[in-house]
Amino acid sequence: MFRPVKLTRVTIQTPEDHISEVMAIMGDLRLMHLIRVEDTPLGHMGYIAHVNTELLGRYDALLIRFNKLLEALQVSSHPPVIHQTPRPDKVIFRLEEECATIEKKSIETLEQKQNLQNILGEHQALIARLRLLEPLKIDIDRLFALRYTTFQTGLIPEENFQRLQTSLDGIQHSLIPVNNKEGRIVLLAMALKKDEAILLRALKSAFWDPLELNTELQGTVTSILEKIGAEEQEAKKGLADLEATCKELALQFGEKLLFLREELLLARQLLLAREKFGQIDHMYLLSGWLPKALFKDLKQRIMAACAGKAIIEQVDPEEIKEVRSGILSIPILFNNPALIRPFERLTTLYGTPTYEEVEPTGFLAITFLLLFGMMFGDVGHGAVLCVLGYIIFKKMYRYIDYGIILMECGLSAIVFGILYGSIFGLEDLIPALWMHPMENINYFMAVTAAIGVTMISTGLILNLINILRQHRYEELFSASGLAGALLYWLLAALGVRYFLVGPPTAFEIAFAKVTGGILFTLMILQRPVRLLLTRRNQNKKGPLLIQGMAITFLESLIDVLDELLRYFANTVSFVRIAAFALAHAGLFLAVFTLADMIQHTHGQGFFYWLTLFVGNVIIIGLEGLVVSIQTVRLEYYEFFSKFFRGGGKPFQPLFDEKGTKENSSHQTR
Repeated sequence: MFRPVKLTRVTIQTPEDHISEVMAIMGDLRLMHLIRVEDTPLGHMGYIAHVNTELLGRYDALLIRFNKLLEALQVSSHPPVIHQTPRPDKVIFRLEEECATIEKKSIETLEQKQNLQNILGEHQALIARLRLLEPLKIDIDRLFALRYTTFQTGLIPEENFQRLQTSLDGIQHSLIPVNNKEGRIVLLAMALKKDEAILLRALKSAFWDPLELNTELQGTVTSILEKIGAEEQEAKKGLADLEATCKELALQFGEKLLFLREELLLARQLLLAREKFGQIDHMYLLSGWLPKALFKDLKQRIMAACAGKAIIEQVDPEEIKEVRSGILSIPILFNNPALIRPFERLTTLYGTPTYEEVEPTGFLAITFLLLFGMMFGDVGHGAVLCVLGYIIFKKMYRYIDYGIILMECGLSAIVFGILYGSIFGLEDLIPALWMHPMENINYFMAVTAAIGVTMISTGLILNLINILRQHRYEELFSASGLAGALLYWLLAALGVRYFLVGPPTAFEIAFAKVTGGILFTLMILQRPVRLLLTRRNQNKKGPLLIQGMAITFLESLIDVLDELLRYFANTVSFVRIAAFALAHAGLFLAVFTLADMIQHTHGQGFFYWLTLFVGNVIIIGLEGLVVSIQTVRLEYYEFFSKFFRGGGKPFQPLFDEKGTKENSSHQTR
C-alpha cells in the first residue's frame, strides 16, 4: 500500500527440452511480466524464438469446438480457478480426447435441436408471408400450374403503384392489390410468360420486395396456414423436449467444459508467450519482472525441474543501467488490500504511477469514500446503494470491482446518514450525532474548506516525497514544490487563525509579508537562475549568457501566479461538498412538499406513497450520479494534480485474465 510491489528482473536460460516445464512453473506463480526479446540486444541479433504454429493451430481449432459446445448448451458461469498450470505440449492430447468424448455424447441432441430451430425459423418466415396473402382466395398450387401466365407476389410502396401500372401499359398484365402493410401494397402481379422479363424489370424499378413462395405449397392460403401451424406446434413440442435434454447435458458437462476451456486458454497463452523468448541453438532465454519475494521459490522449482541445467540470474532495478538512465521503465504492480483494490480502476483512469512515485490508490479510496458520504449522507439511500452493489458483485462478474465500490460508498453514506440523522430524508426518526446540514450551513462550509486544505496539503507533501525519490531537487523552490507548499501553508494558517481566534496581530502580518515575499521571490527566480547556471556550465559568456532572460523571468512570474491562484481556486472548490450535501437535503424537501400537496388533494393513500417512492428513486439515481462525478472531479483535479504525474507502465502478468477472455470471445466469433 502506497508503494507498488518491489520487483526484480529475472533472466532464465533453460534447455529446449525443459522449456514447457519452466513455463508451467512460471504459470503457477502467475506474477511474471515478460520482456520481449526484441527489446534486448539478443533480439537485435536475430535470436528470437518461434511459436509452434502447428500446435497453436490445434489449440485454436479446439477452442472453437469448446466455445460452440458451451454456446449450444447455454452454459454460463464464472470460469473456475486453475491451480496447476498445464504444459502446452502435453495437455493438448487430453483436451482433444475429452472434447471429442463430450461431443460424441451431445452432438446428436444438439444437431436435432439446431434442425428444429431452423425448421421453426423457416415456418415462421413462411407464415409471415402467407398472412399477407390470406385475403387472396385462391389455391397457390393453381398459380404455379399456369402454363401461359407468370405471376409474382410481393410488396410495393403505395406511391409507386401508379408508376408500375404505367410502365406495364405495353403488355397484357393484371395487378391485384391483396393487402396493405405499413404504407406498402401487398400485390399479385400477373403477365404472359413471354413478357416475364418486362414484368420483372418494371417491378424492380418500382422498388419491389418479393414474397418468395415454395412451389410445393398445396391448397388455399388458409389451409396452408393451418397445416403449417400444426407442424409448428409439433416442432415446438419436440424442441422443448430437446431443450430439456440440453439442460441435463449442461448440468452434466457444463462445469467440466468451463474447466477444460480454462486449461486450454492458459496453455495457449503459455504457447503464445514463447514469441517473447530468445533462442540460441537448443537454449531458450527469457527475461522478465518478478516480485522479489517470489524469486527464491521460482529458482528452486526451475532448478529442480531442469536437473540443475538452467541458469537463473537476478538483477535489482537500481543496478540496471537502462533503468537509471530512464530508457527502461519498471512496470507497476499494485499492492493494496482487498477492500481498496477496486479503486485501482479509478487510479489507472487518471494514469499509471511510475515506480518511484507514491502509489495513490490508498489515499484515493479513503478520501473518495469520505467525500461521497458527506455529499450523499442518508441511511436509507446508502442501504439501497449497498444492495445494488451486492447485486452487481454477485451477478456481474465483469463489474465486480464497481460492485464493491458501490457497496463501500453505500456504507459511507449510511455512516454520514447516522451523523446527519437522515433516513430517506426523514430527520426526526433518529437523532443527528453530528448535525443537520440544512441547519448548519456556515459551519458545514467551513468544515469542507478545512477538508480541502487538508487534502491539498496532503497532495503537496506527497509531491515533495516524489521530488526527493526522483531526485528532482531543482523543483523544491518552484510553486509546486517546497516553496509553494510553505507559502500555501502560511496563508492557510492565517485563514485558520482568523476564523478560530480573530484577526492576526501586527507581528504575524509582518512575518507573513516577509516570509511570503521571500518565498514568492524564490519561486520567480528559480527558473532564470537555473537557466543562468546551465549556460554558464556550457561556457557561454557575454550577451549569450543573458539572452532571453527577460522572457524566462516573465514566464516564471506568470507560472507562479497561475499556480498560486490555482491553490486558492482548488481550496474554494471543496466548498462544493457542502453545496451538494445541501442539494441532497433540498431534493428531499421538494419531494416531501410535492407529496404533501398530493395528500391534500387525494388524501394520504396510494399516490402519496407513490410520490415518495418515485422521488427517492430519482434522488438516488440523479444525485448519486452527480455526487460520483463531483467526487471524481475533486480527486483528479484538486488532489491528484498536486503530485501525480503518471506515465508509468502497467504490470502485465503472464496470465492476463482480460486478455484471455478477449481471446476466447474472438475465437467464438
